Amino acid sequence: MRKLVRKSAAGAAVLVSAVALSACGSNDKSAEPGDKGGSAAPSAKDPQGADGVTLADAVGTWLGKTDDKSVTLTISEGGQTVVISDAHVCQGTAKEGDALALALTCKDGNTDRVSGTVRSADGKRLVVAWDSGKTDSLSKLDVSGLPTNLPSVPALPSLPPQS
Repeated sequence: MRKLVRKSAAGAAVLVSAVALSACGSNDKSAEPGDKGGSAAPSAKDPQGADGVTLADAVGTWLGKTDDKSVTLTISEGGQTVVISDAHVCQGTAKEGDALALALTCKDGNTDRVSGTVRSADGKRLVVAWDSGKTDSLSKLDVSGLPTNLPSVPALPSLPPQS
């Protein structure tokens, strides 16, 4: 029973992250390479050696607890990023530079996890230091047991019904 609950929770986290990431794409020209945009990456170089972490090292869904609150971080191959923690959903990007920098926006205005640096990522553990002072130490979600060939949702009829 516990295994079923854990897999259900993991599946729900993946689903929420996938839905949120699918909404990240836009035709906004501020996402063009070389554009300075409105979100700034952390300016200080990472003194703990995060310079070697690449986007490829961080891609995936990562789970953990910080301050007794669940944290889920998902980073896609394109750099789209979602973090869910304590009922806050924040979206943005992960960009390589001096370090792998996360720049996010939370619709509810929360600022705990809007700007941070991935300090380490070894394929099993990922550590993010946020400019707010929080540090998340997360474990990679194993999605090998989750189904991959889910059926499509049928199209919904037009509303209201035509007479």
